[in-house]
Amino acid sequence: MTAEVFSLQPAGRSLQETAAQLQSAGPAVRVELPGGIAAWSVTRHDVLRRLTEDDRISRDAGQHWPGLDSVPPGWPLAPFLISPTVLNAYGSDHRRLRGIMELAFTPDRVEVLSANLKRRLPALLAALGTPGSAEIVDVRASFAQVIAVETLCDLFGVPVEEWPEARTAMLDLLTPSGDAEVAARQLDGAMYFFAALISSKERAPGADMATVLAQAADLTADERVLALAVTVAGGVPATADLITNAVLDLLNHRDQLSAVLAGAVRWSAVVEETLRFDAPVQNMPLRYAVEDIDLGEGVVIRQGDPVLMGFGAGGRDPRLHGPAADTFDVHRPDKTHLAFGHGVHYCIGAPLGRLEAEAALPALFAHFPDLDLAKPADSLQPIPTFIFNGKTDLPVRL
Repeated sequence: MTAEVFSLQPAGRSLQETAAQLQSAGPAVRVELPGGIAAWSVTRHDVLRRLTEDDRISRDAGQHWPGLDSVPPGWPLAPFLISPTVLNAYGSDHRRLRGIMELAFTPDRVEVLSANLKRRLPALLAALGTPGSAEIVDVRASFAQVIAVETLCDLFGVPVEEWPEARTAMLDLLTPSGDAEVAARQLDGAMYFFAALISSKERAPGADMATVLAQAADLTADERVLALAVTVAGGVPATADLITNAVLDLLNHRDQLSAVLAGAVRWSAVVEETLRFDAPVQNMPLRYAVEDIDLGEGVVIRQGDPVLMGFGAGGRDPRLHGPAADTFDVHRPDKTHLAFGHGVHYCIGAPLGRLEAEAALPALFAHFPDLDLAKPADSLQPIPTFIFNGKTDLPVRL
């Protein structure tokens, strides 16, 4: 293994180039996270699958990360890693939390949410602008993110008249102010909204996630509220970036877009290739070795070491997809990826995210047949994070 230590930059630049370097360097490579935290980065598809299937890998920092006490004050990832959510649970505690949350994502419920989205799409598209007007709009903020937020409102059971308030709560949670006092008020406001929603379902239950949480006797009050918060933290950016990345990739490959619009390629294939080539989640922090794990090639992850899962890189692994792994190709027969993770922590909302994209994309391109990029693709700015993979905005000309 190389002795070089890679530094992962919080600005989110060169994500794919860094991932390729890490893949070539070994089955796991030492990296420095923002804040000077040392971890192992795993980016190879086979190693990611192996570790996510291994019960010697935990997400419970309190139990299995001795270095937790040494993180610097104000480290931005700390609240995310220590909150009592399904993401950070291990063993029986994880099974308890996941089992409850899965009740809100049954196939029948997901189909209802998808059907509701399809009914809302004409109004969403009309609000974007007039086809052929050459008006410039931001597809990410005005379409993809709106779909992600509204679908979670529907999932949670937020009354329609409260959707604007819910949107504010969700975006305050996701993009807090740089001012510490303002950010604290935003967080308090968002958590108050979620708590009030759950409380309302105790009085008037419905067929929704907030009701499932309200009726779960095994959950604490904090666990109920945080279950909604963690769904927002994963569901909104991941879905918004999946739709946005797919639009960008298709507009960058007009021949493939033509094949899709002609019916030669299914929209589901577009979604899977986007998940493989342009996964919304690039790196998922953190997991911890419960005991020493020998990966071969001289690499041993020691007990207590933190591990960063490079799920986005797994889909571009040339060991799996050959020399064309870095090429967007909707015709590719094998689109295997790990965009939603793998193993016991596989994303609960994966079926819903897929259906959102499979509804949004054909509707967008059918309504705006002349859709085109309004600025060069290489001038688009990445989201400033090494966790998610996307653009801050995607200006298109209608």
